[in-house]
Amino acid sequence: MLGRKTNIYGWLVTCWSGLFMFISLFIYRSYHIDQVEAFTGHGLLFRSLVHAFIISLVFYTVEFLLAPAIRVNQKIKPLVTAVIATIFGLNLTFIAFNYFFHWTEMSWTSYSMFLYEYPLILFVPVSISYLASRIMGFEGVGSQFITIISSNTKEQLQLKPENLLYVKSADNYVEIVHKVNGIVNRRLIRKKLKSLEKELAAKNTLRKCHRSYLVNPNNIEQINKTTTRMELIINGEAIPISKNYVDQFISAKTSPLSREFHPII
Repeated sequence: MLGRKTNIYGWLVTCWSGLFMFISLFIYRSYHIDQVEAFTGHGLLFRSLVHAFIISLVFYTVEFLLAPAIRVNQKIKPLVTAVIATIFGLNLTFIAFNYFFHWTEMSWTSYSMFLYEYPLILFVPVSISYLASRIMGFEGVGSQFITIISSNTKEQLQLKPENLLYVKSADNYVEIVHKVNGIVNRRLIRKKLKSLEKELAAKNTLRKCHRSYLVNPNNIEQINKTTTRMELIINGEAIPISKNYVDQFISAKTSPLSREFHPII
């Protein structure tokens, strides 16, 4: 799954949302926050820090704890998580705001102002975070990861390219053979091998070696060739190579991912 250290968008939006909220309230005095003294006696600096902390905490919680469980297309996932974080942050901030004023602002009139003012403030940091993460190579939840989503979108698997060994067709399913903490795992996901091949073509991570197999060339340990057959060795397992794909695995120049293999005849 996507780790805390590699979720570029998550870290950016967590930091920028809180910082931008603080700048808007404390420095630019947005929404005339400085013109009304809090009933609790807390000053502008403290209130601004509290509101900034709330939104950063909410974005962190959504991006790192809730997002991995959300099964949606990765291209729209940042939008979905931003909406969820905005809703939660808005309501928590409204509660904090009322605390500072001894709950005298607990009314629909005050709440309705939050409904459009709060998203307006967050629009800037969310947009900046998304654009910055795209420039840095982040796609949805990270270009450093491969995301495999089932055909009914109910299942999802995210893993680093180097941990993906090979994929085997199993009728309407694909068997994803990958490593987790050095241990080989096998995961069945409802999806056609051809569909997965097309979806991951841009990643240039998998290569077809047989009508039923896609392999990660970076994890090929050896190529064995006899007079009757040819096979790849990945993690000690033999993967067949069809005649149509022999040449691309013998040549080391077929892909930037290829390595110099020495077939054993």
